[in-house]
Amino acid sequence: MSNDDLWANLHSDLLNQIVKYVHSYEDYARLRLVCKSWSLTLARTPEHKYPWLVSLLSAEDSIETHGPIEEEINQMRLPQMQDHLFRGSCCGFLVILGLSDGALHLLNPFTKVIYDLPPISTLPHIVDYLPENIGNEYMMRDMVNGSTGTVERILVNKTSVYKIIISSPPDRDTHDFMAVVIYGDYRRLGFHRTGDGGWTDIPTAKAHRCEFEDVIFNEGKIHAVDWKAQLYEFDMHTKPIPLGGATKAKPPIGIPQSRGPTDWNFKYLAGHGKGRLLMVVRHFVYPRDGDDDADVYRTNTFSVYMLTNNEVWSRVYNLENYALVLGLNSSISMPCASSCTKPNHIYYTDNLLEHYYVSEEGHKRRRRLQLKWCWWSLGVFDLEGGGNNQLFSAAQFLLPPPVWLC
Repeated sequence: MSNDDLWANLHSDLLNQIVKYVHSYEDYARLRLVCKSWSLTLARTPEHKYPWLVSLLSAEDSIETHGPIEEEINQMRLPQMQDHLFRGSCCGFLVILGLSDGALHLLNPFTKVIYDLPPISTLPHIVDYLPENIGNEYMMRDMVNGSTGTVERILVNKTSVYKIIISSPPDRDTHDFMAVVIYGDYRRLGFHRTGDGGWTDIPTAKAHRCEFEDVIFNEGKIHAVDWKAQLYEFDMHTKPIPLGGATKAKPPIGIPQSRGPTDWNFKYLAGHGKGRLLMVVRHFVYPRDGDDDADVYRTNTFSVYMLTNNEVWSRVYNLENYALVLGLNSSISMPCASSCTKPNHIYYTDNLLEHYYVSEEGHKRRRRLQLKWCWWSLGVFDLEGGGNNQLFSAAQFLLPPPVWLC
């Protein structure tokens, strides 16, 4: 038997062990091409248990991916990425928004597979889309008082969608597929099921602005948290709309109930094995006067809470062998299966999109502050020791900010 035959007949268990040390997708693709048996044995895409950081590049139709350690940087060309923004990441897919047409897509950056979601023009707060009315293309409805008015297309496309998550990969099981969006000025929830023509509002008991900050799928439920740290729960299987609302769980003690220059925070939700639910509070600090970056908030620390069986939030200081991955992605708590992620650490990137909305004429100072904001909002936090370090300090990320792909 030749050496080539020996490699071709390598046991699948041993081959899968080798794959764990191949962190580059390009190298993984080459590995599958070594021989037919390896191509049949290995999955089309790597099932690495750590996050990738994806950022847009200035080169035409191109993105850059980073592993959790700075040495792992890969570039790949993707179709039609110019004039697009990220609006989420879930189940291995990026949510891509087209600025010019308001189209929404799910994109697997490794396989290049694209799935369509309903466009922005079908969101609940949009009454009509009139492309011939240059500068006033969208007829908008205020979701609180019902008033209507016209708004220019580019502004609506930039600001209407905050975040989109999906219940499952669309290429595996589309029967129960659902997407949930945080949308509009009031940060309401909307949903889309397979076969729906557009997005439908998820009603809550509140008649005023909701201002949801995060939403996830967890144990057959939709869980969302608003800016006051109030938890909401909806049953995703009830039809025609998910039913539910605010839970009995009161916000964790000690979280400020107002937004001020010294107590600003942001909330995330993450499932944590065996149906447990975590709330993660990200605390920002405003630098002192005289600092060169005095106009830029910085991530200071994190507080983690777990929901007990009697619906009380309990402070957690140790996640054991788990790491949290937060940002514009669907927030997750993941077991640390390799040296690429550290247990009891929080990997985070920026998701405060309102700080990147700037008019086309813009100002150099505004652009500089945006870049500094992005730089200060990308890092890893040690939950036990309290250390907070920036990630990829040498990388020159472009706007919009990068997103985790898990």
